[in-house]
Amino acid sequence: MTLSRRTLTTTVLALGFALGTPALAAADARFHSQDGRAGPEGASLTMVHSVVGADGSVSFTTVTYTAGALGAGASHVTGGVG
Repeated sequence: MTLSRRTLTTTVLALGFALGTPALAAADARFHSQDGRAGPEGASLTMVHSVVGADGSVSFTTVTYTAGALGAGASHVTGGVG
């Protein structure tokens, strides 16, 4: 019974993966990351967001906020191709 259950489970997972993979490949791919730090010198927060479109276009945005004893600031960089 265990071998039969394993075989059925493997078959179902393989079939789902085989049918689902082309749909994932056609969709946009996205990445998002955040990094925050704080200490006696001040604090900062950096966020990165990038997207690869189904048509091959690529875009990204990086935003950094900083604050310290001498004030605060922000940096915003955006780029892309396609």
